[in-house]
Amino acid sequence: MTTREMVTTREMQEYAWGWFEYHAGQRLVEFRYFLIILGILVLGLGNSLKDGNISLAIWIALAAALISGAFLMIEIRNEQLVNVGRAALSKLEDSEELRNAPAELKLFHADSKRSLFVSHKLWFRLIYSLCIAVFLFVAYAPTTILPPTPSTAVKIK
Repeated sequence: MTTREMVTTREMQEYAWGWFEYHAGQRLVEFRYFLIILGILVLGLGNSLKDGNISLAIWIALAAALISGAFLMIEIRNEQLVNVGRAALSKLEDSEELRNAPAELKLFHADSKRSLFVSHKLWFRLIYSLCIAVFLFVAYAPTTILPPTPSTAVKIK
């Protein structure tokens, strides 16, 4: 292997950090889009129930459950990609050049001891799963959320 083909620890760190940073950021952007779409769907669901259009409410709730499930699957994949970068950076912290660094500077090793209750994994997946469950319940029994008033006729199409 020539000198030109050798990769330095610094270059590997930059590559691993770029990978981690991109996919970690992608997770947050994905969640923001989910919240925007969730708001639109909840607004449409509420308006259709308020207007007594139960069949539309059912379709919106089913679509919202499907979309929540899709975002859950994307979250699972994004976490896998983040963990690839996390593992690489953790391994680099154990490299010859960084082996004697103070433990406080080995950030990925320190972060690996965090509690599950403060992890993105738990909270993102809990939110997606709750949305799936709630929307499926609304699709099954839409009038339990906002019963139609006597002034609005039930429109079943």
